[in-house]
Amino acid sequence: METGATDIPSVKVDPTGLLLRWDEREVQWAWVVKNSSDSESGNAFSFGSRKVNNISMLPEVVRALKGRYKSVNQVVYSKRFAPSTIVPAIVIDNDANAAVKWFKFHHASAGDVVTRVSHLDSVDGEPVFVEGIDEVWDKAVLGAFPQAMAVIQSAALMDIAVGISRQNTEFWVVVVDAGENGADLVAASGGKGVWNSVAAGGDVDGVLYSVVNAMHRADIKPENVMVMLSGEGLDGLEKTFKRFFNTVENLGQTPMEGLKILA
Repeated sequence: METGATDIPSVKVDPTGLLLRWDEREVQWAWVVKNSSDSESGNAFSFGSRKVNNISMLPEVVRALKGRYKSVNQVVYSKRFAPSTIVPAIVIDNDANAAVKWFKFHHASAGDVVTRVSHLDSVDGEPVFVEGIDEVWDKAVLGAFPQAMAVIQSAALMDIAVGISRQNTEFWVVVVDAGENGADLVAASGGKGVWNSVAAGGDVDGVLYSVVNAMHRADIKPENVMVMLSGEGLDGLEKTFKRFFNTVENLGQTPMEGLKILA
């Protein structure tokens, strides 16, 4: 039986932080080494990933990472392709029941839901992201790293989209972080977060449809859309998006740019 405990690579220097991400099939991680001369940002990243075919093995994979570097203090984790919703802060008003209500309304969920809330205080209007928590993933991470801080992937992407939209006020800025099993999508305009969604599966046309559908609902023309891509399979995504939009760019050169955003 695979455990994931034997193929977690070491790195040459002690990391100052660890980024973790899970998409229900694979754990991705990045060791963060700050104040590095190898990077313009001052951070250097060492990436790794581990397929998890049996969900019961998830805690062991995370414990293997813990075993490599017990001294790491800063740990950030997120869930890829997790349903979330963005709402004005005023409708939540620190009310956990209201967060659950809005999440279930937006995602037509009838069962019990545990939610996580993230306030984007630096974004105009101070919107709130509400995400359904993957309790298995949370338990696995916190069992190994009690100090770990959860980050909503879509909220982290929205911070990037908002920053770009402030510099490109004529565009509806869409940020897509794609993987083999889905894509996280957000859009911002003029410093405000306007849309977020998840495209299930790894189908390029499905990702494009999500963006085009949202654009039409907002009455936005293709020439007024800027698309920023990160993640796996960017060649196919870029070619497809360039058939519809004039401005399509990549956020970075690695398949794990979306993971780096968590830092």
